[in-house]
Amino acid sequence: MLKILTAAVISIALTGCSAAPLASTDNSVTLKAISKNELDPVLKEVSGLAQTENRYWGINDSGGEPALYGINKNNVKRFNVVTVNGAINVDWEDLAQDTQYLYIADSGDNYAMRSALNIYKVSKSKLSKIQENGEIDSERLTLEYAQKDNFIPRKNHNFDSEALSVVNDHLWLFSKNRKDAKTELYIIDKNKEFQKINAVASYDVEGLITAVDYHQHSGQLLLLGYSKKSLFGHSFIWLVDVVNDQLVWDSAVRFKVKPYAQWESIKWISDKRFILGAEKSALSKPQIAEFKLP
Repeated sequence: MLKILTAAVISIALTGCSAAPLASTDNSVTLKAISKNELDPVLKEVSGLAQTENRYWGINDSGGEPALYGINKNNVKRFNVVTVNGAINVDWEDLAQDTQYLYIADSGDNYAMRSALNIYKVSKSKLSKIQENGEIDSERLTLEYAQKDNFIPRKNHNFDSEALSVVNDHLWLFSKNRKDAKTELYIIDKNKEFQKINAVASYDVEGLITAVDYHQHSGQLLLLGYSKKSLFGHSFIWLVDVVNDQLVWDSAVRFKVKPYAQWESIKWISDKRFILGAEKSALSKPQIAEFKLP
């Protein structure tokens, strides 16, 4: 895989590229949870997941505290709270990570009202040293959509982005398109403080994308989303190979997810296993569930 491409080179390689997933929705495989654990009600809107050696890390959705919740892997109802200094939780939607940092995606925008988005960077080594409740400093990246020309509130639009992952040397941000049930890919420099971002690709994922995670060892990406249908809607996952920093849709597999829940976050934990986080809803209590790919 190409690990040293600049953002400009990647943008040139992918600009204008649009891929339609080839897997049939009707023939998709159903994944069932192999274990489930209810979370403390404090984490009622867990919208992002990451992990360090001894903890999973979660965040709450819009309007929550600007905090990371260190969840004990052996007992998910035990957690510590780390306040992120210099950060505001406008609409925190996902967590990404590399060897040095956790990246908090303050990128949600249900009604296309925001003029700018933020990504907060937090040191993993400093975070791991906090055993109880505490505070941690952050750095901030500020993003603006280059093609968003007005901020009139609207319901059906393509400027809500809720899925963030580190892929090789860049951050990949995927949009949640209420207008057309596709997703746009934005590639972000991990170190540039201010960036205007353009979509470099559009994918027909047949639903609304809420989370993403990339597995460096296997070179595979998991995209979590849900169907727009109000009746018989369902959560789904796309498993997509990444080759030379591009998504390979002709080998992609689409999975339905059971049990029904408002699944909002996803994290690889091994080559075949991953966890999902569900927010409190009419479908379920807040929980973390583990799944295994067939």
